[in-house]
Amino acid sequence: MKLNNYITIAVGIIINDENELLTVQKNGSTYYQLPGGKIEDGEKPVDSLIRELKEELNIEYTEKDCVLHGVHEAQAVNEDGKTVRGYIFRCKYADSMKDLKPLAELNEIKWVEKDEAKNVKLANLLKQFALPIWMEDNLS
Repeated sequence: MKLNNYITIAVGIIINDENELLTVQKNGSTYYQLPGGKIEDGEKPVDSLIRELKEELNIEYTEKDCVLHGVHEAQAVNEDGKTVRGYIFRCKYADSMKDLKPLAELNEIKWVEKDEAKNVKLANLLKQFALPIWMEDNLS
């Protein structure tokens, strides 16, 4: 029996000038999720997020560009029996992000509009925590 059923991640809420939310799809997954990834041993959540965004999307962030919005737990969609504990940050958008390309383990990048969000297969952490905040425009 595994004692640790948690996957601890850091992810970013990034909203462009058209009020679309950046989502990514990992290779082998059918779900779209917030960009970011697993926190390595001894790594601060914000440092993990900055590293992951550079590896997966070639986005250059500093700690001041990402503000912690909350910590939330949800059932993992890609690993049975696991719970995702996500440190969710609000990250600044820059015009240089208009032409993002998926790198590393990413399959696809999708900017989601509010009116299409209900028709996109979203990971639980995004659907349960970030989506309601974005829909209510409570991101500051």
